[in-house]
Amino acid sequence: MTENIKFLVQISVVTSILPVVSLIPVIFFGKPNLAWGVLGGYLVSLVNILFAFFSIKWAFHKSVKTFFAVVLGGMALRFAILALALFVVWKFLAVPLWGFAISMVGFYLTLQFFEVRFIQKELNSKKRVAIN
Repeated sequence: MTENIKFLVQISVVTSILPVVSLIPVIFFGKPNLAWGVLGGYLVSLVNILFAFFSIKWAFHKSVKTFFAVVLGGMALRFAILALALFVVWKFLAVPLWGFAISMVGFYLTLQFFEVRFIQKELNSKKRVAIN
C-alpha cells in the first residue's frame, strides 16, 4: 500500500469515527443547529488537512527552499482559510459560532497529529535514502 493511500485510509477511519462520537452528545443534549456547527468544523478541518497532506507530499520531492516555502506558505494560507471560515460562520450562517469554533479547533488539532506523523515518516525515509 502506498504512503498516500495509507494516510488517506487512516484519515478516513479517524474522520468517520470522530464526528459520530462528537455528534452523539450534541444531538441528544444540544440544539439541532449546534450539530451543524460541529459538522461544519469537522469539514473545514478535513479540507485543511487534506490540502496540507498533498502540498507537503508534493514539496518533499523539491528543493529545500521550495519545501520550506510550501510548508510555511501553506501554514499561512491554511490559517487564513480557518479565519475566513470563522468569519463566514459568524457573519452569514445561522450556526452557533462557539460550537463551530470549538469543533474546528478540536478536529484540527486531532488531524494535526496525523500530519506531523506523516512529515516525520517522510523525513525518516529521506534520511535513510541519504545514508545508503
